[in-house]
Amino acid sequence: MLRNYEAFLGSKGNLKTQYIPYYLKWVSDCYVFLNEPLSNRLNSDQKKQFLSDMAKRYEDWQVKQADTALRLYDYFLSKNITPTMAETSSHNETWKLLEEKMRNALRLRHRSFSTEKTYLIWLRSFRAFVTEKQPDQLGGRDLQDFLSHLAVERKVSSSTQNQALNAIVFFYRHVLDKNIDQELSAVRAKQRRHLPVVLTIKEIQNIFDQLSETSKRMAMVIYGGGLRLQECLQLR
Repeated sequence: MLRNYEAFLGSKGNLKTQYIPYYLKWVSDCYVFLNEPLSNRLNSDQKKQFLSDMAKRYEDWQVKQADTALRLYDYFLSKNITPTMAETSSHNETWKLLEEKMRNALRLRHRSFSTEKTYLIWLRSFRAFVTEKQPDQLGGRDLQDFLSHLAVERKVSSSTQNQALNAIVFFYRHVLDKNIDQELSAVRAKQRRHLPVVLTIKEIQNIFDQLSETSKRMAMVIYGGGLRLQECLQLR
């Protein structure tokens, strides 16, 4: 759907080519945020919800640009033949079941809550990208195209690409039960290796001394047990 929208934007003489990737990004981000399929037209309340959340992190001109992108996308959808309600409903239900299956697979493997949340966000983003395909039609090429989309159009860092890659590879392996090992060598982003910074006992104690009593206890539990922040917050 986004590819057709890109062609639609390119056909508009009053929109400069260099702005098109940003229009695609805002539309994709909005539908992922709302967890809606790209074939659905949004109502005004849904758009306001996304734009209000966006205003917390972006400049006013970016929010206005996103608003324009969403209005143009709504117009684009109104001029295109969309699937029947029965087809759309069945497609949406299939993806909901797959999302639930992925959540269960993550919990079965004792992945952290933050990992579960991140992986599901990437799954929704991937779904928005391949929205015209049925899940059983997905292959390694779709993953390659998605990562290229992230790198070229959304300009995300290599570490973010790898995060998305890990999420979608998990989806392929443990939800779709598909092997895409051959494609992985071609899509993994290269990362620079960094030596870890190890603090001395005295330096760690100095950090603890700067914290309030509650925060200090939490920090000591995290440090001593090797916990993540979210894991510490979920302790009872």
